[in-house]
Amino acid sequence: MSGWLVFLGVLVLLILVAALLAVWRPEILARCILFLPVHLLYRIRIYGRENIPKQGPVLFVSNHVSYIDSVLIFMSQKRPIHFVVWAHFTMALGVRHIMRLAQVIPVDGSAGPRAILQSLRTASETLSRGETVCIFAEGGITRTGQIMPFQRGLEQILQRSPVPVVPICLDRVWGSIFSHYGGRFLWKLPKKVPYSVHIAFGRPLPSTVTASQVRDAIQKLQADIAVARSAQLLPLHREFVKQASRHPFRSCLVDAINHGKVYRYGETLAAGLIMSRLLAPILNMEQMVGVWLPPSVAGVFANVALAFLGKVTVNLNYTLSPQVIESAVQQCKIRKILTARLFTAKMTLNLPDVELIYLEDFRTQVTSWHRLRAFLAVLLLPTFVLDRCLLRLGKQKSQDLAAVIFSSGSTGDPKGVMLTHRNLAANVDSMIQAIDPQYTDRILGILPFFHSFGYTVTLWVPLVVGASVVYHADPRQAKETGELCRTYGCTILLTTPTFLRFNLKRCEPGDFSSLRILMCGAEKLAPSLAREFEEEFGVLPLEGYGCTELAPVAAANIPNWENGNARQIGNKPGTIGRPVPGVAARVVSPETFEPLPVGREGLLLFYGANVMLGYLGKSALTREVIRGGWYITGDMAVIDEEGFITLTGRLARFSKIGGEMVPHQRIEDELHEILGTNERVCVVTAVPDEKKGERIVVLHTPLSGVNQHHLSEQLGFKGLPNLWVPGARDFYEVPQLPFLGTGKIDLKQVREMALKLSVFKFP
Repeated sequence: MSGWLVFLGVLVLLILVAALLAVWRPEILARCILFLPVHLLYRIRIYGRENIPKQGPVLFVSNHVSYIDSVLIFMSQKRPIHFVVWAHFTMALGVRHIMRLAQVIPVDGSAGPRAILQSLRTASETLSRGETVCIFAEGGITRTGQIMPFQRGLEQILQRSPVPVVPICLDRVWGSIFSHYGGRFLWKLPKKVPYSVHIAFGRPLPSTVTASQVRDAIQKLQADIAVARSAQLLPLHREFVKQASRHPFRSCLVDAINHGKVYRYGETLAAGLIMSRLLAPILNMEQMVGVWLPPSVAGVFANVALAFLGKVTVNLNYTLSPQVIESAVQQCKIRKILTARLFTAKMTLNLPDVELIYLEDFRTQVTSWHRLRAFLAVLLLPTFVLDRCLLRLGKQKSQDLAAVIFSSGSTGDPKGVMLTHRNLAANVDSMIQAIDPQYTDRILGILPFFHSFGYTVTLWVPLVVGASVVYHADPRQAKETGELCRTYGCTILLTTPTFLRFNLKRCEPGDFSSLRILMCGAEKLAPSLAREFEEEFGVLPLEGYGCTELAPVAAANIPNWENGNARQIGNKPGTIGRPVPGVAARVVSPETFEPLPVGREGLLLFYGANVMLGYLGKSALTREVIRGGWYITGDMAVIDEEGFITLTGRLARFSKIGGEMVPHQRIEDELHEILGTNERVCVVTAVPDEKKGERIVVLHTPLSGVNQHHLSEQLGFKGLPNLWVPGARDFYEVPQLPFLGTGKIDLKQVREMALKLSVFKFP
């Protein structure tokens, strides 16, 4: 009996304490209620808590990712906060009482603009009393995973109550069961329990800050978090080991050359294990090893095996001249190259001091027992035994050099870009968040592995997420590409606008009907080309942006989200999209490198964990292009209020004529519009001129029914400054324009051709 009395006494005491807290310190009661469920479901990593002022009014501004963002922010710091939230959230069952305890400021959007203004006034009054307020400036939860445009309500609050602004970034919350990741809210299994999320508090900003500036600060915080956590990311080949160990019978590689033979994940890992053991004594102490193979099953096996051995992989560009290839081999001090006799018969490789290792020669050394033993090891051994004991991958670190990829050299000599495991892992993580590839997806891999997009996205992304891939060696074979996509039901295709044009000419209407994502990079995607492709094949190409130095993806358009009248824009044709998660973008003055406001043209910079280690053997050049962690792309761009980036040309593709900067890309775009074509039939460059410093010239392929005088005249009618318009004498017909193997125009060769033609025509 006494025990029951003690229990009742404790219960009454707890009720009294709760009642007192509800009256005097409701935030403490709310913390007590939320502590256990939050810490059971989430592991919260907090950055920058020291940036929160210990007293005085503060306006917190955060991105909005899930339905429990306010709870996560509330539990990640000690100050009581008044959250500005939509009123219908406060009425949800089980939430309304906690919301009242947390003293939220409800916003009733259904009651009209006056009700919204009244809520903003309430927030200002709360700040004027010296308290804290948090607003989710996007105005709604993201359905795409991207940071949406910020509304100007925070500016109205600051006009009435000028207080410091602390930006908050919620990272990795996209993917939790309370977000709309995967197109569903709540009704999905958690990826992991407890689920790791990251919350960063930025340095206080002045009360004069604009909504777009706060958005930029939060995007930079997200990139800072990506840099901080990239040190804990596993190298991609170790993630592949985990995937293959857990799902050994899942489809991995489809060998279209070998009658569609399917290699399961277990078989692929076993092949990598066998090949690494055979190569170990041959490669011995070699640090960098070349690969001379097209995108193929053999190419995957070679890259995986080299990663298991801890070698730095150098996929050589077989479309370049022998001199450039030899230069790459010498820069990397490569003495051994993995290749295949079938491929070298088509793409000759003459390097007298380099040993060629033919993968076909290993077939006689691998018996059925070897294959069975390796597959049984994958099937029966735990993941950590495979990783640390059998493959001995525990010593490989994220900061180790993983690959050297040579830039395409579209404007100069190719440079060896050094990418670490953390660069690649961080970029793969960003791509996974951006386009959400699933294990059910099948990727059509046509980009070569010497192309950074092909290496990161079509080689490693599927191996990490458990998807399958169909490879084809030559992306110029458009008919075969379309047939493979239709035959194998591919859902993701990564290509270039040049290859899209080939597809338009040679593919059947139903070839790409299975695609859910078609992404283009490497060069500008004309909106008219995207529309024409969508009309023909029923899938809209999305433009992305990347470069080898960024491992490579930095920005991308993604599909729009629509539900009735509600809509969130993920794709804006004519732009390269927004920065992918974990990457920040900035436009600066080319002269002073001072950040420029929204809508101003300037030099485009990117920041994140994907920024390369540097150029091989060129430390001085590395320091020129990386400043304070920001990579200087050399592209000129404009960032709008929604965060979309529009490229306006390369800094190297501007000519200074009569003291004025003239953009080549703009003139090219106008010419193609005049000609009414999506084909790349002309390219603009410049040659020296005694009077004006430089002179704009145009190289073009044969144009039926159009003369050069007409083109020059029509350009003048476009409203371009006279200084920008080339005269009829500055148009030169060439049989064809020079392209690189990646599909980019070879601007270096274009300039050389223009110089020769102009000298010949006007000595």
